[in-house]
Amino acid sequence: MIRRTVFRWSAWVAGVLVLGLLATWIWWRESETAARWRFEDAMKTYCGGVLAYEKGPLFDGLGHEIELRSDYSPRKNAHTCRLGRSRREVVVALLPGGDPGPGELKDTLPPLRDKVLLPLPLGGGWRGWIDGSSARVLLDCRGSADRVAVTVEMTSPLREEDAEKVFAEPEMMWEETDHLSGTRFALATAVKAAGHWGCEAETGKPLTSLPEVTRDEEAERADGTCAGLPFALDRRLDIVWETAVDRSAVYEVCEVEAAHYFDDRYTFTARFGPYALAARRGSHVHHSTTEAGAKGGTLWASARCPGDTERALFTGYIPPKAATVWLPGEKGEETFGLPAFHEFAKRSAERHGCTDLRLPKAR
Repeated sequence: MIRRTVFRWSAWVAGVLVLGLLATWIWWRESETAARWRFEDAMKTYCGGVLAYEKGPLFDGLGHEIELRSDYSPRKNAHTCRLGRSRREVVVALLPGGDPGPGELKDTLPPLRDKVLLPLPLGGGWRGWIDGSSARVLLDCRGSADRVAVTVEMTSPLREEDAEKVFAEPEMMWEETDHLSGTRFALATAVKAAGHWGCEAETGKPLTSLPEVTRDEEAERADGTCAGLPFALDRRLDIVWETAVDRSAVYEVCEVEAAHYFDDRYTFTARFGPYALAARRGSHVHHSTTEAGAKGGTLWASARCPGDTERALFTGYIPPKAATVWLPGEKGEETFGLPAFHEFAKRSAERHGCTDLRLPKAR
């Protein structure tokens, strides 16, 4: 009788344990709390554990339902991963001071893809830009030449067909996209990665909005990256495309158009820090090895800027038709390109506190 009672008691206990384990397993698989715990546990090692998934002053955090698609480390202290169904790519890397080598830059500073907008400086004291397809952030480490670089692709990048809407209603530009959230995620991830790698970095203020998108405007009204160029040298020039100036910008562009004469635009750019080095590495022109010069319609210059081991790179492009396309009865020569490039580079270098500016000589 006692043995039968003990057997029944043991069976009852075993049943309770089985039911308890089953309930625990169901809770672990189905409850929101358990899903959050699993997500947080995975994020400790996913993408090197440097992604800012937590809610904080810079970013509202990632939802635990987001899918972790892939995780690749091209080298030490560099990670590439993809998030969500759209496979948003995130690249986070510690860039060592000096020349990190061509392979490392290629893996850690992704090239621009499907750029619809000119690079807009982030503002708020942050180094970086947003261009409609991605957000880029660069943090400088105090006491060393190391930097932390972050690139976050947008899950809904702007397309060419969106351009007219963008320029028609610039104040509505960002409302229907996730670009603000993606940019805040990039900033928070850069700060977290810097702390993870022992990089003491100066950060900016939390972003509550993105920079205003400016459309084309009359050349004489230029007040951004195209300001001060000698438009009077060529009366054909009438339109500029520019972005606001910011000392923290790491990529600047000014485009000048002669809309009634030729479609191609004069294009002047300025790149700083590792982005200047990456541009040199990706070029087939001589500015990869020389500090200033000209070849055909391509111009380049360079300068030494505070805090950067790499020389800043300034480039200019002169449309071939600028020397050949005129109205009937008119004929001249291209006079704007070189003087305008000199002025663009001088103003950009001065704005960023750069010295030792090397410019191409007059032809």
